[in-house]
Amino acid sequence: MPRLTLRTLLAYIDDTLEPTEARSLGKKVAESEEAQQLVERIKKVTRRRGLATPESSKSDDATADPNTVAEYLDNALDSATLKQVEETCLESDVHLAEVAACHQILTLVLTEPVRVPPHAHRRMYGLVSPPASIPSRRPNKTLPIGGAAPPTADQPDADDADAALLLGMKRYSAATTWAARFALFGAAAVLLLMLTASAYWSLPGHGPKAPEANPGHSSVLLTPPEPKPSEKEPAPKTGVDTPPPKPADRTPAGGIASLTVATLVDDAGSKKPTEPLPPQVAKQPEPLGGESPIGKVETLRQLVVVQSPTGDWLRSKVDAADEGEVPANAVVMALPGYKANLLLDTKVQVHLWGNVPEQVPYRVFESRVKFHPPAAGFDADITLLGGRIYLKNKKVDAERKSVPAKVRVRFPGEVWDITLPDGNADALVELISWFEPGTPYARTGGSKPKREARVAAVSGSVGFHAPERFKPPVTLTQGTQVSWASVSKEGESNVIGEPKPIEIMTEAVREPTLDGERQKVVRGLLTEAADLVTQRNVGAVILNRLEAPKPLPTVPEREFLVPRLAIFAQAALADCTPAGADQLKPLVDIIRSELPWLARQAVVTALTNWLARDPNNTARLYGVLIGKSVTPEEADQLLPLLRAYVSPTKPDPSALDRLVDLLADESIPVREAALWNIMAVKLESWVPIPFGVNVGAVGAKVNTDEYRNFVKFWKGEVEMLKKRPPPKK
Repeated sequence: MPRLTLRTLLAYIDDTLEPTEARSLGKKVAESEEAQQLVERIKKVTRRRGLATPESSKSDDATADPNTVAEYLDNALDSATLKQVEETCLESDVHLAEVAACHQILTLVLTEPVRVPPHAHRRMYGLVSPPASIPSRRPNKTLPIGGAAPPTADQPDADDADAALLLGMKRYSAATTWAARFALFGAAAVLLLMLTASAYWSLPGHGPKAPEANPGHSSVLLTPPEPKPSEKEPAPKTGVDTPPPKPADRTPAGGIASLTVATLVDDAGSKKPTEPLPPQVAKQPEPLGGESPIGKVETLRQLVVVQSPTGDWLRSKVDAADEGEVPANAVVMALPGYKANLLLDTKVQVHLWGNVPEQVPYRVFESRVKFHPPAAGFDADITLLGGRIYLKNKKVDAERKSVPAKVRVRFPGEVWDITLPDGNADALVELISWFEPGTPYARTGGSKPKREARVAAVSGSVGFHAPERFKPPVTLTQGTQVSWASVSKEGESNVIGEPKPIEIMTEAVREPTLDGERQKVVRGLLTEAADLVTQRNVGAVILNRLEAPKPLPTVPEREFLVPRLAIFAQAALADCTPAGADQLKPLVDIIRSELPWLARQAVVTALTNWLARDPNNTARLYGVLIGKSVTPEEADQLLPLLRAYVSPTKPDPSALDRLVDLLADESIPVREAALWNIMAVKLESWVPIPFGVNVGAVGAKVNTDEYRNFVKFWKGEVEMLKKRPPPKK
């Protein structure tokens, strides 16, 4: 049985082993994670452009000698040199690519027959005068260079044409027998007969007759008369989580089905009018497992990760030599704080806008999307899973002039079409979610989070259309936006508002102004973390940076920022599955520890954001808390506080009093979450608490004078908040 070495692994990849040996080695590869990683590495380096050739750094370096590599591939090296060659290949991508490529080339050359064109064969024999050669002699059967005969021998080729042979293809004249030639004629005759029959039945009057409508059967009139105005009724409203019913028969037009069924024949044979159905869009494409590249990452030193089919997060665009391919139908995410440009193959630029409170105090953290192959008439098809993106048109014609680009954006319950008329248009698309205060809580979840989305024209003009709604397309001029909410302030659901000016323009710009000493520190820490991440160690780097410093006065501010940024990233990597919820266990350890207040408050912010991402996340986090030895009573106190316990602008006085009482609770997580809610009321917003807000520190020990003074201070603050006048409408 073959040993699991680099040389046998190359033979396994190039399929040159015997079947029994291949099966045995395949089992060993399946059982070894290191071998699987090496196989992926070999495939990557052999496709990688820009790799240099091996150069010897020392005069006695045997691994750079082509003869040594040849002897290695031929298994003719001594054990010492063999070990040196394999160690060099495992340490150097250049050497590994050279050896793997040579092995692949030799495999093809030694196993494929050499096909010599007859005309070239005749010329070569003509160089030698008879009787030493016979120029009129036909070429023999071809053999591989290795000397092994191919599975089936070909008949001698004719000598009147070379073009097909030069491509390695067998011409029709090279058929082995007359039976093969007659079979080819027979196949052609069958195809011609089928084509004639289909053309005949397509003629008017020759096709099968449609069945007549009769009682007991229903049918749809495909060409119904236009319904009268009195018969038309308003379109049914569609919910957020339940898409409108889709009729079985649709006629696409420009990528959107617009057929309206006017009448139906019921079981009794009588006609009755029905309400017009809203136009439907094509269903979301089926996942491809993240195998087909659809674009690439352009920005360096930014953490953009892609979720593999196994659920692992892999970094895209590790360095300048990495193409940073973006696969179709895979989750692509810019971690909190990172902002990166992705260029799709259709020349639509998508800017992933990650954010942390230290940059902009706004309710966006990671930017999470999926890219699908676009349908006809569209240049991009994107599912926005959460966060913010910007869309830019990079399409130009032969004269380098901008041409319009059309992008379809999907999220739960909505499909929007966005038109970018030229390169000046810059569209913001955003989806955020949170829990309304006072929503019912249950261990299994309770009420669903509220979702809010918007499309804004940051620069230029942007076309907007919701194809599933009876609303005409609109053009958003610079500085205007269209918003949608699953539940509006007036209590209506699934409402798209009219175009309005952007309320706070500084929060909507693609590149916010990030000045000041703290911003420089934040940018430096984000870049430092990105430089530590390779393709596969995303989670390991984040976990290593979660450890917060001890609360000493001499600890610089930079050391407090490191774990805060890592906490936001760790929550972003936890997807909305039971396995993803397990990644929150380190954050539960932090919020229950006596680490500095800033780290624990970051955990409250991160968990609040994670809970609102999915209706089932409450139940998942409850399971994680119980698994970390949190009592059910403590979990039932903590989770409602993480689901927006009190309204920031219209707080209930009794709810504020309860929050103050919870500041003296024995549970550290409950105290942190209570303070987080009080701070939200003080700031009149649920925006994450920025770093450095002077609110004191929640001590781990409640039975101290210092902590009693801390609670007393916040009791006074809460009394002032109760007397605060209500916000102006």
